[in-house]
Amino acid sequence: MYFELWIDNSRREEVIKKLKTVCKEVWEVSGNYDLIVCAESEDQIKVDGVLNWRRHYTC
Repeated sequence: MYFELWIDNSRREEVIKKLKTVCKEVWEVSGNYDLIVCAESEDQIKVDGVLNWRRHYTC
């Protein structure tokens, strides 16, 4: 499943590094959200520094 994530930008590098260890794919994007990630479940993206997320339905 793909998720759109909003993250704490003051900890951006730390959060992205952690997500890369638990998710299959991590893509930095510009637009209405900060990242798109591919994860098996919502539990994988519950990382300190992730402020909000939702399912990405177009992928």
